[in-house]
Amino acid sequence: MIAIRLPRIEGRRAVSDTPAGSTPTVPGDVLLHPVVLASIAVFIANDHVLKGAAPGWLTGKLSDVAGLVFFPLLVVAGWELLRSAFGRRVDPSARSLIVAVVVTALAFASIKTTEIGASAFATGLGIGQWLVGSAWSFIAAVPAPSIQPAQIVRDPTDLVALLALVGAAAIGLARVRRAERVRAGRVNP
Repeated sequence: MIAIRLPRIEGRRAVSDTPAGSTPTVPGDVLLHPVVLASIAVFIANDHVLKGAAPGWLTGKLSDVAGLVFFPLLVVAGWELLRSAFGRRVDPSARSLIVAVVVTALAFASIKTTEIGASAFATGLGIGQWLVGSAWSFIAAVPAPSIQPAQIVRDPTDLVALLALVGAAAIGLARVRRAERVRAGRVNP
């Protein structure tokens, strides 16, 4: 569901609730930022092409960095869309962004440094892959796959990729500030 602000009608003319030249935010639109789109493309290309063609240190870190740029913003977008679906007001929030960044950092650190974190993630990812595979097998009328935990490489040196969360936070906070300027009536978002 996409929330679109329509102008209100006063007399015979439409009056916008946002200042001229400004653009209101739409729930989940943070995923349309060029850096986020690029990180998703890099993540997919790296995991499905580059890791097979040239496995090694660089391709491992590349996935981690790309994932940490977009994942907290994916969480924020999901939160905004969920709130919007329930008819709640949805404005970009620094609080939801900070929670998403911190939870992402803690989960990533747990996956990369603990057996229980890696195992839980491997199982969850395996179930997600099974769901996608089952949907495809239903469409293609072929037998459904079995659930297989994904292979996760625990590598504490991957924690250096946590610096990518600074990029995610910067993108999200810029969006929050832009929305605040629009709400305050300043024309240049």
